[in-house]
Amino acid sequence: MKRKLEYPLVASLLCVSLALASCGNGAKRELNKLLLEVAEGDATVDSGDWAKITDFLDKNKSRFKSFYKDGRLNSEAVEEYIEDFFAHRRPPKTISFTNVAIKVNFYLERSGSMVPYDSPRGDGSFKAAIVDMLNALPGNDNKMFVVNSSVTPYPQGLRQFVRDADIFGATKGLGDASYTDFGQIFDNILNKTGGDELSILVTDMIYSTRDMAGVNPQKVFAEAQGMTSNVFKASVREKSMLIIKMEGSYNGPYYAYNAPQSGKYYDGKRPYYIIMVGDNKVMRRLAKNGNYQTFCDFARLRGYENMYLFDTDDLYDPYYSLLLAGGDMRGSFRPVRGQDTQVTKIEDVRPDKNSGDLQLELAVDLGGMFIDKDYLTDISNYEVESDGKATIKEIREVRSSDMTPNEKKYLGTATHIFVLTMDKPAAGDISIKLLNRLPRWVEASNDDDDTTVEPQTTFGLSHLLQGIYDSYARNADGTPCYFDLKLEIER
Repeated sequence: MKRKLEYPLVASLLCVSLALASCGNGAKRELNKLLLEVAEGDATVDSGDWAKITDFLDKNKSRFKSFYKDGRLNSEAVEEYIEDFFAHRRPPKTISFTNVAIKVNFYLERSGSMVPYDSPRGDGSFKAAIVDMLNALPGNDNKMFVVNSSVTPYPQGLRQFVRDADIFGATKGLGDASYTDFGQIFDNILNKTGGDELSILVTDMIYSTRDMAGVNPQKVFAEAQGMTSNVFKASVREKSMLIIKMEGSYNGPYYAYNAPQSGKYYDGKRPYYIIMVGDNKVMRRLAKNGNYQTFCDFARLRGYENMYLFDTDDLYDPYYSLLLAGGDMRGSFRPVRGQDTQVTKIEDVRPDKNSGDLQLELAVDLGGMFIDKDYLTDISNYEVESDGKATIKEIREVRSSDMTPNEKKYLGTATHIFVLTMDKPAAGDISIKLLNRLPRWVEASNDDDDTTVEPQTTFGLSHLLQGIYDSYARNADGTPCYFDLKLEIER
Protein backbone atom coordinates (compact mmCIF):
# COMPACT_ATOMS: atom_id res chain seq x y z
CA MET A 1 0.00 0.00 0.00
CA LYS A 2 1.20 3.49 -0.84
CA ARG A 3 -0.02 6.09 1.67
CA LYS A 4 -1.87 8.97 0.09
CA LEU A 5 0.40 12.05 0.24
CA GLU A 6 -0.80 15.59 0.79
CA TYR A 7 0.10 18.12 -1.92
CA PRO A 8 2.72 19.99 0.19
CA LEU A 9 4.55 16.73 0.87
CA VAL A 10 4.40 15.72 -2.80
CA ALA A 11 5.77 19.12 -3.75
CA SER A 12 8.47 18.84 -1.10
CA LEU A 13 9.61 15.44 -2.35
CA LEU A 14 9.55 16.66 -5.95
CA CYS A 15 11.72 19.66 -5.07
CA VAL A 16 14.18 17.48 -3.17
CA SER A 17 14.33 14.97 -6.05
CA LEU A 18 14.98 17.72 -8.60
CA ALA A 19 17.62 19.31 -6.40
CA LEU A 20 19.38 15.99 -5.84
CA ALA A 21 19.35 15.30 -9.54
CA SER A 22 21.22 18.57 -10.05
CA CYS A 23 23.76 17.86 -7.31
CA GLY A 24 25.41 15.19 -9.38
CA ASN A 25 24.78 11.46 -9.69
CA GLY A 26 28.02 10.70 -7.85
CA ALA A 27 26.94 12.48 -4.66
CA LYS A 28 23.49 10.93 -4.83
CA ARG A 29 24.97 7.45 -5.33
CA GLU A 30 27.22 7.93 -2.29
CA LEU A 31 24.24 8.96 -0.15
CA ASN A 32 22.12 6.06 -1.36
CA LYS A 33 24.97 3.62 -0.70
CA LEU A 34 25.22 4.92 2.87
CA LEU A 35 21.46 4.51 3.36
CA LEU A 36 21.70 0.89 2.27
CA GLU A 37 24.57 0.29 4.67
CA VAL A 38 22.78 1.66 7.73
CA ALA A 39 19.14 0.71 7.08
CA GLU A 40 18.84 -2.08 4.49
CA GLY A 41 19.17 -4.88 7.02
CA ASP A 42 16.89 -3.80 9.89
CA ALA A 43 14.76 -1.15 8.10
CA THR A 44 15.59 1.19 10.99
CA VAL A 45 17.43 4.47 11.31
CA ASP A 46 18.61 4.75 14.92
CA SER A 47 20.60 7.54 16.56
CA GLY A 48 23.93 6.06 15.39
CA ASP A 49 22.68 5.70 11.80
CA TRP A 50 21.31 9.23 11.87
CA ALA A 51 24.65 10.57 13.05
CA LYS A 52 26.40 8.90 10.09
CA ILE A 53 23.86 10.30 7.62
CA THR A 54 23.95 13.86 8.97
CA ASP A 55 27.74 13.80 9.23
CA PHE A 56 27.95 12.78 5.56
CA LEU A 57 25.52 15.52 4.54
CA ASP A 58 27.31 18.18 6.60
CA LYS A 59 30.62 17.28 4.94
CA ASN A 60 28.95 17.56 1.54
CA LYS A 61 26.62 20.47 2.27
CA SER A 62 27.42 22.22 -1.00
CA ARG A 63 26.19 19.19 -2.94
CA PHE A 64 22.97 18.76 -0.92
CA LYS A 65 21.68 22.33 -0.61
CA SER A 66 18.05 21.16 -0.82
CA PHE A 67 18.41 19.50 2.58
CA TYR A 68 19.40 22.76 4.24
CA LYS A 69 17.35 25.80 5.19
CA ASP A 70 19.01 28.94 6.50
CA GLY A 71 22.20 26.93 6.92
CA ARG A 72 20.55 24.29 9.15
CA LEU A 73 19.74 20.72 8.19
CA ASN A 74 16.03 20.15 7.46
CA SER A 75 15.55 16.80 9.23
CA GLU A 76 12.04 16.31 7.87
CA ALA A 77 13.23 16.65 4.26
CA VAL A 78 16.00 14.09 4.88
CA GLU A 79 13.58 11.65 6.49
CA GLU A 80 11.14 12.04 3.58
CA TYR A 81 13.94 11.32 1.11
CA ILE A 82 14.97 8.18 3.02
CA GLU A 83 11.37 6.95 3.17
CA ASP A 84 10.88 7.54 -0.55
CA PHE A 85 14.20 5.89 -1.44
CA PHE A 86 13.31 2.63 0.33
CA ALA A 87 9.67 2.72 -0.78
CA HIS A 88 10.81 2.49 -4.40
CA ARG A 89 13.22 -0.39 -3.95
CA ARG A 90 12.34 -4.02 -4.65
CA PRO A 91 11.00 -5.19 -2.34
CA PRO A 92 9.83 -1.86 -0.87
CA LYS A 93 10.54 -1.24 2.80
CA THR A 94 8.96 0.96 5.46
CA ILE A 95 11.69 2.64 7.49
CA SER A 96 11.36 3.19 11.24
CA PHE A 97 13.14 6.20 12.72
CA THR A 98 14.23 5.76 16.33
CA ASN A 99 16.29 8.93 16.41
CA VAL A 100 13.28 11.25 16.60
CA ALA A 101 13.79 13.97 19.20
CA ILE A 102 10.34 14.96 20.47
CA LYS A 103 9.65 18.04 22.55
CA VAL A 104 6.74 17.61 24.95
CA ASN A 105 4.28 20.28 26.05
CA PHE A 106 2.43 19.01 29.13
CA TYR A 107 -0.92 20.60 30.03
CA LEU A 108 -2.57 19.93 33.41
CA GLU A 109 -6.18 20.98 33.90
CA ARG A 110 -6.48 22.64 37.29
CA SER A 111 -10.23 23.07 37.83
CA GLY A 112 -12.38 22.54 40.90
CA SER A 113 -13.34 19.06 39.73
CA MET A 114 -9.71 18.01 39.18
CA VAL A 115 -8.18 18.82 42.59
CA PRO A 116 -9.90 15.89 44.42
CA TYR A 117 -7.97 13.39 42.24
CA ASP A 118 -4.85 14.16 44.29
CA SER A 119 -6.52 14.40 47.70
CA PRO A 120 -4.41 13.33 50.73
CA ARG A 121 -7.25 10.93 51.55
CA GLY A 122 -7.06 9.20 48.16
CA ASP A 123 -4.98 6.20 47.12
CA GLY A 124 -2.46 8.22 45.08
CA SER A 125 -3.27 6.45 41.79
CA PHE A 126 -3.77 9.69 39.85
CA LYS A 127 -0.40 11.18 40.74
CA ALA A 128 1.34 7.79 40.40
CA ALA A 129 0.12 7.38 36.80
CA ILE A 130 0.98 10.95 35.76
CA VAL A 131 4.42 10.92 37.35
CA ASP A 132 5.15 7.45 35.94
CA MET A 133 4.24 8.65 32.45
CA LEU A 134 6.29 11.85 32.69
CA ASN A 135 9.32 10.10 34.19
CA ALA A 136 9.37 7.81 31.14
CA LEU A 137 9.95 10.77 28.83
CA PRO A 138 13.58 11.00 27.65
CA GLY A 139 15.30 14.35 27.52
CA ASN A 140 14.70 17.61 29.34
CA ASP A 141 13.42 19.86 26.55
CA ASN A 142 9.84 19.67 27.85
CA LYS A 143 7.47 22.40 29.02
CA MET A 144 4.48 22.47 31.37
CA PHE A 145 1.31 24.56 31.40
CA VAL A 146 -1.65 24.85 33.76
CA VAL A 147 -5.03 25.16 32.03
CA ASN A 148 -8.51 26.23 33.17
CA SER A 149 -9.87 29.67 32.26
CA SER A 150 -6.52 30.29 30.55
CA VAL A 151 -3.31 28.54 29.51
CA THR A 152 -0.55 29.53 31.94
CA PRO A 153 3.11 28.40 31.88
CA TYR A 154 4.19 26.62 35.06
CA PRO A 155 7.33 28.57 36.02
CA GLN A 156 9.02 25.81 38.05
CA GLY A 157 9.14 23.42 35.08
CA LEU A 158 8.14 19.84 34.47
CA ARG A 159 10.88 18.17 36.53
CA GLN A 160 10.00 20.19 39.62
CA PHE A 161 6.32 19.37 39.08
CA VAL A 162 7.13 15.64 39.14
CA ARG A 163 8.88 16.10 42.49
CA ASP A 164 6.08 18.18 44.07
CA ALA A 165 4.34 16.43 46.97
CA ASP A 166 1.04 18.21 46.22
CA ILE A 167 0.70 18.74 42.46
CA PHE A 168 -2.45 20.86 42.70
CA GLY A 169 -1.16 22.78 45.70
CA ALA A 170 1.96 23.74 43.76
CA THR A 171 -0.16 25.10 40.88
CA LYS A 172 -2.68 26.99 43.04
CA GLY A 173 -3.48 30.52 41.90
CA LEU A 174 -2.72 29.90 38.22
CA GLY A 175 -5.84 30.84 36.24
CA ASP A 176 -9.49 30.69 37.32
CA ALA A 177 -10.32 27.16 38.51
CA SER A 178 -14.10 27.73 38.42
CA TYR A 179 -14.40 26.81 34.73
CA THR A 180 -12.41 25.36 31.84
CA ASP A 181 -12.01 27.05 28.46
CA PHE A 182 -11.77 23.96 26.27
CA GLY A 183 -11.84 26.06 23.12
CA GLN A 184 -8.56 27.75 24.04
CA ILE A 185 -7.04 24.52 25.35
CA PHE A 186 -7.80 22.47 22.25
CA ASP A 187 -6.67 25.35 20.03
CA ASN A 188 -3.30 25.23 21.81
CA ILE A 189 -2.75 21.49 21.63
CA LEU A 190 -4.10 21.11 18.10
CA ASN A 191 -2.99 24.22 16.24
CA LYS A 192 0.09 25.28 18.21
CA THR A 193 1.88 21.94 18.46
CA GLY A 194 4.96 22.04 16.23
CA GLY A 195 6.08 19.38 13.78
CA ASP A 196 8.56 17.85 16.23
CA GLU A 197 6.36 18.27 19.31
CA LEU A 198 3.88 16.21 21.30
CA SER A 199 1.23 17.89 23.44
CA ILE A 200 -0.18 16.00 26.44
CA LEU A 201 -3.31 17.14 28.29
CA VAL A 202 -4.56 15.61 31.56
CA THR A 203 -8.23 16.50 32.09
CA ASP A 204 -11.55 15.17 33.34
CA MET A 205 -13.10 16.15 29.95
CA ILE A 206 -16.12 17.77 31.61
CA TYR A 207 -17.15 20.65 29.37
CA SER A 208 -17.98 23.77 31.36
CA THR A 209 -18.50 27.48 30.77
CA ARG A 210 -18.25 30.53 33.00
CA ASP A 211 -21.95 30.40 34.02
CA MET A 212 -23.82 27.12 33.62
CA ALA A 213 -26.37 27.47 36.43
CA GLY A 214 -29.88 26.85 35.08
CA VAL A 215 -28.65 25.97 31.58
CA ASN A 216 -30.34 23.06 29.80
CA PRO A 217 -27.74 20.24 29.43
CA GLN A 218 -28.70 19.76 25.77
CA LYS A 219 -27.65 23.37 25.18
CA VAL A 220 -24.33 22.60 26.85
CA PHE A 221 -23.81 19.57 24.58
CA ALA A 222 -24.68 21.58 21.46
CA GLU A 223 -22.22 24.27 22.54
CA ALA A 224 -19.50 21.65 23.10
CA GLN A 225 -19.98 20.21 19.61
CA GLY A 226 -19.98 23.72 18.14
CA MET A 227 -16.72 24.46 19.92
CA THR A 228 -15.01 21.39 18.50
CA SER A 229 -16.26 22.16 14.99
CA ASN A 230 -14.78 25.64 15.31
CA VAL A 231 -11.39 24.44 16.57
CA PHE A 232 -10.93 21.12 14.76
CA LYS A 233 -10.77 22.27 11.16
CA ALA A 234 -8.58 21.34 8.18
CA SER A 235 -5.49 21.16 10.39
CA VAL A 236 -6.70 17.76 11.67
CA ARG A 237 -5.52 16.26 8.38
CA GLU A 238 -1.96 16.68 9.65
CA LYS A 239 -2.59 15.88 13.33
CA SER A 240 -3.62 12.76 15.22
CA MET A 241 -5.21 12.78 18.67
CA LEU A 242 -5.04 9.92 21.15
CA ILE A 243 -7.43 9.83 24.11
CA ILE A 244 -6.67 7.46 26.98
CA LYS A 245 -9.34 6.73 29.58
CA MET A 246 -7.94 6.38 33.09
CA GLU A 247 -9.43 5.74 36.52
CA GLY A 248 -8.26 7.34 39.74
CA SER A 249 -9.48 7.81 43.30
CA TYR A 250 -11.57 10.93 43.87
CA ASN A 251 -12.04 12.42 47.31
CA GLY A 252 -13.71 15.80 47.56
CA PRO A 253 -16.50 17.99 46.14
CA TYR A 254 -17.98 17.16 42.74
CA TYR A 255 -19.73 19.95 40.85
CA ALA A 256 -22.75 18.84 38.82
CA TYR A 257 -23.72 20.70 35.64
CA ASN A 258 -26.74 22.38 37.33
CA ALA A 259 -24.83 23.35 40.50
CA PRO A 260 -21.42 24.66 39.39
CA GLN A 261 -20.93 26.63 42.62
CA SER A 262 -22.02 24.02 45.19
CA GLY A 263 -20.11 20.78 45.21
CA LYS A 264 -21.41 17.42 46.38
CA TYR A 265 -18.91 15.36 48.38
CA TYR A 266 -17.83 12.13 46.65
CA ASP A 267 -15.39 9.47 47.75
CA GLY A 268 -14.66 6.72 45.22
CA LYS A 269 -13.31 6.03 41.73
CA ARG A 270 -13.73 8.53 38.89
CA PRO A 271 -12.55 8.58 35.26
CA TYR A 272 -10.09 11.11 33.91
CA TYR A 273 -8.35 11.31 30.53
CA ILE A 274 -4.91 11.73 29.01
CA ILE A 275 -5.01 13.34 25.56
CA MET A 276 -2.01 13.40 23.22
CA VAL A 277 -1.77 15.41 20.01
CA GLY A 278 1.04 15.37 17.46
CA ASP A 279 1.76 15.44 13.75
CA ASN A 280 0.83 12.20 11.99
CA LYS A 281 4.51 11.51 11.37
CA VAL A 282 5.34 11.93 15.06
CA MET A 283 2.47 9.67 16.16
CA ARG A 284 3.43 6.98 13.62
CA ARG A 285 7.04 6.87 14.74
CA LEU A 286 6.52 7.38 18.46
CA ALA A 287 5.46 3.81 19.18
CA LYS A 288 8.42 2.41 17.20
CA ASN A 289 11.03 4.66 18.79
CA GLY A 290 13.04 2.58 21.24
CA ASN A 291 13.69 5.61 23.44
CA TYR A 292 9.94 5.99 23.99
CA GLN A 293 9.05 2.31 24.38
CA THR A 294 8.27 2.56 28.10
CA PHE A 295 6.44 5.86 27.69
CA CYS A 296 4.18 4.40 24.98
CA ASP A 297 3.17 1.38 27.06
CA PHE A 298 0.10 3.14 28.43
CA ALA A 299 -1.54 -0.07 29.58
CA ARG A 300 1.09 -0.34 32.31
CA LEU A 301 -0.07 2.91 33.93
CA ARG A 302 -2.02 2.55 37.14
CA GLY A 303 -5.70 3.03 36.36
CA TYR A 304 -5.49 2.46 32.57
CA GLU A 305 -8.80 1.40 30.98
CA ASN A 306 -9.09 2.18 27.25
CA MET A 307 -7.72 4.32 24.43
CA TYR A 308 -8.88 5.63 21.07
CA LEU A 309 -6.99 7.33 18.24
CA PHE A 310 -8.53 10.08 16.09
CA ASP A 311 -7.05 10.48 12.61
CA THR A 312 -8.33 11.28 9.15
CA ASP A 313 -7.07 8.52 6.89
CA ASP A 314 -4.39 5.83 6.46
CA LEU A 315 -2.21 6.80 9.43
CA TYR A 316 -0.49 3.41 9.46
CA ASP A 317 1.20 1.44 6.70
CA PRO A 318 1.80 -2.03 8.19
CA TYR A 319 3.81 -4.83 6.62
CA TYR A 320 1.60 -7.53 5.09
CA SER A 321 2.02 -10.51 2.78
CA LEU A 322 0.06 -13.54 1.64
CA LEU A 323 1.47 -16.86 2.80
CA LEU A 324 1.94 -19.62 0.24
CA ALA A 325 1.02 -22.52 2.52
CA GLY A 326 -0.79 -23.02 5.78
CA GLY A 327 -3.30 -25.13 7.64
CA ASP A 328 -6.16 -22.65 7.10
CA MET A 329 -5.67 -22.34 3.35
CA ARG A 330 -8.05 -23.83 0.76
CA GLY A 331 -7.79 -23.79 -3.01
CA SER A 332 -4.65 -22.88 -4.94
CA PHE A 333 -2.87 -19.90 -6.55
CA ARG A 334 0.51 -18.73 -7.79
CA PRO A 335 2.26 -15.52 -6.73
CA VAL A 336 2.86 -13.13 -9.61
CA ARG A 337 6.56 -13.10 -10.46
CA GLY A 338 8.95 -10.44 -9.22
CA GLN A 339 7.50 -9.99 -5.72
CA ASP A 340 10.32 -11.57 -3.73
CA THR A 341 9.38 -11.90 -0.01
CA GLN A 342 6.18 -9.79 0.07
CA VAL A 343 3.32 -11.33 -1.89
CA THR A 344 0.31 -9.10 -2.61
CA LYS A 345 -0.52 -10.19 -6.19
CA ILE A 346 -1.61 -13.69 -7.18
CA GLU A 347 -2.77 -15.44 -10.35
CA ASP A 348 -4.03 -18.83 -11.58
CA VAL A 349 -6.50 -18.84 -8.68
CA ARG A 350 -8.59 -21.99 -8.26
CA PRO A 351 -11.15 -22.61 -5.52
CA ASP A 352 -11.07 -25.77 -3.41
CA LYS A 353 -12.75 -28.71 -5.16
CA ASN A 354 -14.60 -29.86 -2.08
CA SER A 355 -15.72 -26.59 -0.46
CA GLY A 356 -15.93 -24.55 -3.65
CA ASP A 357 -14.31 -21.51 -2.05
CA LEU A 358 -10.86 -19.95 -1.74
CA GLN A 359 -9.29 -19.40 1.67
CA LEU A 360 -6.11 -17.36 2.08
CA GLU A 361 -3.78 -16.55 4.95
CA LEU A 362 -2.59 -12.94 5.10
CA ALA A 363 0.23 -12.13 7.52
CA VAL A 364 -0.09 -8.58 8.93
CA ASP A 365 2.02 -6.56 11.37
CA LEU A 366 -0.40 -5.03 13.89
CA GLY A 367 2.35 -3.86 16.24
CA GLY A 368 3.37 -0.28 17.00
CA MET A 369 -0.15 1.19 16.78
CA PHE A 370 -2.01 3.27 19.34
CA ILE A 371 -5.07 1.05 19.00
CA ASP A 372 -6.50 -1.32 21.61
CA LYS A 373 -5.72 -4.97 20.85
CA ASP A 374 -9.39 -5.90 21.15
CA TYR A 375 -10.25 -3.32 18.47
CA LEU A 376 -7.46 -4.53 16.17
CA THR A 377 -8.61 -8.16 16.28
CA ASP A 378 -12.38 -7.57 16.07
CA ILE A 379 -13.35 -8.52 12.50
CA SER A 380 -16.45 -6.29 12.70
CA ASN A 381 -14.13 -3.26 12.63
CA TYR A 382 -12.86 -4.18 9.16
CA GLU A 383 -14.36 -3.46 5.76
CA VAL A 384 -13.45 -5.77 2.86
CA GLU A 385 -14.16 -4.74 -0.73
CA SER A 386 -13.69 -7.11 -3.67
CA ASP A 387 -15.48 -8.50 -6.70
CA GLY A 388 -15.20 -11.98 -5.20
CA LYS A 389 -17.15 -11.16 -2.01
CA ALA A 390 -14.23 -11.67 0.33
CA THR A 391 -14.72 -11.76 4.09
CA ILE A 392 -12.43 -12.03 7.11
CA LYS A 393 -13.14 -15.32 8.83
CA GLU A 394 -10.65 -14.96 11.67
CA ILE A 395 -7.81 -12.81 13.00
CA ARG A 396 -5.34 -14.68 15.20
CA GLU A 397 -1.82 -14.22 16.48
CA VAL A 398 1.10 -15.75 14.58
CA ARG A 399 1.87 -19.22 15.95
CA SER A 400 5.11 -21.13 16.06
CA SER A 401 3.54 -23.57 13.57
CA ASP A 402 3.28 -20.70 11.05
CA MET A 403 7.05 -20.15 11.12
CA THR A 404 8.05 -22.94 8.75
CA PRO A 405 11.34 -22.56 6.85
CA ASN A 406 9.45 -21.87 3.61
CA GLU A 407 6.97 -19.38 5.07
CA LYS A 408 9.18 -17.46 7.52
CA LYS A 409 10.47 -15.08 4.87
CA TYR A 410 6.89 -14.05 3.99
CA LEU A 411 5.95 -13.46 7.63
CA GLY A 412 8.41 -10.58 7.92
CA THR A 413 7.44 -8.54 10.98
CA ALA A 414 3.84 -9.86 11.03
CA THR A 415 2.16 -10.37 14.38
CA HIS A 416 -1.21 -11.71 13.20
CA ILE A 417 -2.78 -13.91 10.54
CA PHE A 418 -5.94 -12.80 8.73
CA VAL A 419 -7.88 -15.78 7.34
CA LEU A 420 -9.71 -14.53 4.21
CA THR A 421 -12.54 -16.46 2.56
CA MET A 422 -13.88 -15.89 -0.97
CA ASP A 423 -16.97 -17.77 -2.12
CA LYS A 424 -16.48 -16.83 -5.77
CA PRO A 425 -12.88 -15.77 -6.44
CA ALA A 426 -12.76 -13.12 -9.17
CA ALA A 427 -9.98 -11.13 -10.79
CA GLY A 428 -9.54 -7.63 -9.41
CA ASP A 429 -8.45 -5.70 -6.36
CA ILE A 430 -9.16 -6.59 -2.76
CA SER A 431 -9.18 -3.80 -0.17
CA ILE A 432 -9.02 -4.55 3.56
CA LYS A 433 -9.61 -1.45 5.70
CA LEU A 434 -9.46 -1.11 9.47
CA LEU A 435 -12.24 1.42 9.99
CA ASN A 436 -11.74 4.29 12.39
CA ARG A 437 -14.92 4.83 14.38
CA LEU A 438 -15.78 5.78 17.92
CA PRO A 439 -15.43 2.66 20.08
CA ARG A 440 -18.27 1.41 22.26
CA TRP A 441 -16.54 2.45 25.46
CA VAL A 442 -17.10 6.13 24.60
CA GLU A 443 -20.90 5.86 24.77
CA ALA A 444 -20.65 3.58 27.81
CA SER A 445 -18.58 6.27 29.55
CA ASN A 446 -21.09 9.05 28.84
CA ASP A 447 -23.56 10.60 31.28
CA ASP A 448 -26.13 13.22 30.28
CA ASP A 449 -27.10 13.95 33.88
CA ASP A 450 -24.41 14.01 36.57
CA THR A 451 -26.56 15.13 39.50
CA THR A 452 -25.86 11.61 40.77
CA VAL A 453 -22.12 10.94 40.60
CA GLU A 454 -21.26 7.69 38.84
CA PRO A 455 -17.85 5.97 39.08
CA GLN A 456 -17.46 5.13 35.38
CA THR A 457 -19.08 8.01 33.46
CA THR A 458 -18.24 11.57 32.42
CA PHE A 459 -20.82 14.30 31.88
CA GLY A 460 -21.29 14.98 28.15
CA LEU A 461 -18.26 12.92 27.05
CA SER A 462 -19.81 11.32 23.97
CA HIS A 463 -21.09 14.69 22.70
CA LEU A 464 -17.66 16.27 23.01
CA LEU A 465 -15.87 13.34 21.37
CA GLN A 466 -18.55 13.00 18.66
CA GLY A 467 -17.92 16.63 17.70
CA ILE A 468 -14.19 15.93 17.44
CA TYR A 469 -14.82 12.72 15.46
CA ASP A 470 -17.14 14.53 13.02
CA SER A 471 -14.43 17.11 12.38
CA TYR A 472 -11.90 14.39 11.58
CA ALA A 473 -14.42 12.53 9.41
CA ARG A 474 -15.22 15.67 7.39
CA ASN A 475 -11.54 16.01 6.49
CA ALA A 476 -11.02 12.34 5.60
CA ASP A 477 -10.98 10.92 2.08
CA GLY A 478 -14.14 8.85 2.38
CA THR A 479 -14.73 6.67 5.42
CA PRO A 480 -11.95 7.21 7.99
CA CYS A 481 -9.66 4.21 8.35
CA TYR A 482 -6.36 3.45 10.08
CA PHE A 483 -4.91 1.46 7.18
CA ASP A 484 -5.88 -0.03 3.83
CA LEU A 485 -4.28 -3.30 2.71
CA LYS A 486 -4.36 -3.88 -1.06
CA LEU A 487 -4.28 -7.31 -2.72
CA GLU A 488 -4.73 -8.16 -6.37
CA ILE A 489 -5.96 -11.24 -8.23
CA GLU A 490 -4.77 -11.14 -11.82
CA ARG A 491 -6.48 -12.90 -14.68
